[in-house]
Amino acid sequence: MRVKQFLAQREIEIPMRNTMADAAAYKELIKGGGRATVPCLKIERDDQSVEWLYESIDIMAFIETNVAQLS
Repeated sequence: MRVKQFLAQREIEIPMRNTMADAAAYKELIKGGGRATVPCLKIERDDQSVEWLYESIDIMAFIETNVAQLS
């Protein structure tokens, strides 16, 4: 809820997937990030590397710092 509220307050929209209802999203989360914990932010970098953030505080900090790139 914390991340959703953060996004709503700042009127930021990013794609979200429901891992409870979407089996493919759940499998991607486990395969890519190694954990089924949510929230999780998958960050795809220009150099093709991928980073998975699981902590709400880390996710919000990343979004706050990179909001222009997410629009």
